[in-house]
Amino acid sequence: MTSSDSELSRISKELKHLSLKRQQLLDRKKILCIFEELKNRAEFTQTEETTSSKHEIDRIDQTLKQLCEKKADLQKIHDNIVEAKEQRDINKEVKSGSVEKVVPQGPESSVFYIVCPPDFSAPEVILDLERLPSYPCKTQCPECRQFITTETFTSVSSLTWLVCFMTALMGCVAGCCLIPFCFDKFKSTTHRCPMCRSSIQTIKKL
Repeated sequence: MTSSDSELSRISKELKHLSLKRQQLLDRKKILCIFEELKNRAEFTQTEETTSSKHEIDRIDQTLKQLCEKKADLQKIHDNIVEAKEQRDINKEVKSGSVEKVVPQGPESSVFYIVCPPDFSAPEVILDLERLPSYPCKTQCPECRQFITTETFTSVSSLTWLVCFMTALMGCVAGCCLIPFCFDKFKSTTHRCPMCRSSIQTIKKL
């Protein structure tokens, strides 16, 4: 763990401690104010106990003010450390070549960090419905006009029955002729829109 990480951990613990102490003081002040209000409603005269309560409330207010100031200072230090750490990480990425640093020309120029494009290409959007493959792909739905990734499902086609009859004629009559019904490559494929649930295109094998 680096020194900045340990400093951040210490400041975070101290901020939690200050928040807890502030809440305890607020609860104590609320209880004292309730007691003082009850005494005033009972029309008691000014006693030493009432005076001490007011003094304690004043001390709590002063302590709360000091805690708020200390918390604000610690929060500022915490934010500065986090900002400096993020800047160091960006500088390391710039040096390693994972991002490109571009400084625009001008009187008030600022630094922009542009991430390098990914190594893989964007998925192809097939607009010609006649060229749709037998697997889900990106296209534009002709019904809702949305760009979607199609859903596909298979159904028995004439090719399935043809292969079944051919295997039966070859002597595979002990259930082997039903094998074409278990493979999607012998079936028709239908593309469906996941948005409007309409059928887009049916690819028939025969």
